[in-house]
Parts: sequence; C-alpha cells; structure tokens
Amino acid sequence: EHLKAFDDEVNAFLDNMFGPRDSRVRGWFMLDSYLPTFFLTVIYLLSIWLGNKYMKNRKKKGILTLYNLGITLLSMYMLAELILSSWEGGYNLQCQDLASAGKADIRVAKVLWWYYFSKLVEFLDTIFFVLRKKTSQITFLHVYHHASMFNIWWCVLNWIPCGQSFFGPTLNSFIHILMYSYYGLSVFPSMHRYLWWKKYLTQAQLVQFVLTITHTMSAVVKPCGFPFGCLIFQSSYMLTLVILFLNFYFQTYRKKPMKKEMEELPAGKEVKNGFSKAYFTAANGVINKKVQ
Repeated sequence: EHLKAFDDEVNAFLDNMFGPRDSRVRGWFMLDSYLPTFFLTVIYLLSIWLGNKYMKNRKKKGILTLYNLGITLLSMYMLAELILSSWEGGYNLQCQDLASAGKADIRVAKVLWWYYFSKLVEFLDTIFFVLRKKTSQITFLHVYHHASMFNIWWCVLNWIPCGQSFFGPTLNSFIHILMYSYYGLSVFPSMHRYLWWKKYLTQAQLVQFVLTITHTMSAVVKPCGFPFGCLIFQSSYMLTLVILFLNFYFQTYRKKPMKKEMEELPAGKEVKNGFSKAYFTAANGVINKKVQ
C-alpha cells in the first residue's frame, strides 16, 4: 500500500512536469509506472559494485556468443521494422509530428517499445564485464550511457513514442548490428585477423550522434508540432555523448605511446602504427579496450 502511494506520487509528479502522456501506449508493459525502470536501474548499478566485490577472488565467467547473436538479431528486426513503418506512414525526414500517420505511428511506437526494452537487456553488457573481471572496461562513459538510455526511453515511450523519435533508434539499430557482430566474432581467436575495423566502429558512433543531433535540430528550424522541449533535451543529451566519445577516441586512437613505453611492452605484443595489437570491444556504443 505504501509502495502504491509512492508510485502514485511519482507518476503524478512526472505527469505534472511533462504534461499528459500519450494515450496510445497506456497499459503497455512497464510504461504506466516509472518505478520498475527506476528500480531496475538501481539494481544494475548495485550489481556492478557488488559483482566486482564478488568476483574479486573468483574465476572469470561469461557466455557471450548467444547473447551477441540475440542482440544482433533484435537489432536487425528493429532496423527493418522502423524503416518499413516510417515508410508506410510517409514520415517526413526533416520533421514528423506525433499523430498524422495513423496506424503507422502505432507500428513505430511498438518497435520503439522493443528499443526501450533492449536497453534493459543491454545491461548484460556490463554484467558480462563483471563476470569476466574486465573492471577497466566499466568506465563512466559506459555506465552513464547504459543507465541513462534506459530511463530516457521510458520517458520517450510515454510522451513522444513515434514521429520524430524514430530516427535515432533507426541509426542505432544499424550500428548495433555491426557492433554486436564484431563482439560475436571477437570471441573466436581465429577471427581476430579479420577484425581490423574496430576503429571505424567508434567513428560510426560519432557520425550517428552528429546525424541524430542534426535531425533533431531540423525540427527546431522547421517545426511540425513535435514538442520543442524534447528536441532541446535530446540534442543536449546527444552532445554529452559526442564530447565523451571524442574524449575516448582521442585517448584511444590519437594518443601515441612514448618511446619508453614502447620499449617496455611485454614480449609477444606486436606493435603496428604506434598501437599495440589489442582488440577493442564495445557495449551499446561504448568502445572498450581488450579482447572479449
């Protein structure tokens, strides 16, 4: 009873802050109340802290192949469905409102619900890092991106579940097909020689963020009724990702090792173009050092 009262207060606060929710998504799984999304995020953050403590003196664990395959297939479905549904609705690339496409808007919203849910599934990216004792890969950028996306997309689904919201997930689904395919292949040592394109995944992520900001701001230049505040928030959030990813990119690919560091590399570490022959993996758009 106390939990329900608290839930009612939280939802009333959110409704007062953001206005009426989109009635078309009422009753959809996990959307009517913010508490499940909030508590799952808290559990995610706690699992990182407690998991690292638990794994400190234990052997590494992790099964990645099926997970990577599953996310790749889900991303393929979302990409295809977003393209088909937005095409069906005659979506305007510059600016698309929330209600003019009829059934196609509902179709887009259903795919975006899967996109929101996929952000919950992708918490497992971090859990696998914990189980495999890859604590150096659990960076601020990694945790910030994973935790924030899940919560942001709960808001998107409740207030702006279609229209202009379709563009970012379409790009991101395409990037995830490439990224999780890379992860899946990196599990097999025999495939490492073919994974020369790790650097370009980071570049593709940056291009994705810039394109999303450009698309979002196009609706500010030529409004179509899509909520102005949502456009500004999305652009601001994507800008934080651009800054963090650029910092990562320059730290990883542009910072050349000192001569002394080169001389101290362990035996067997081949160096090419100023970098050790280490592979990089990513989690939901966050590229991290070391082989999976």
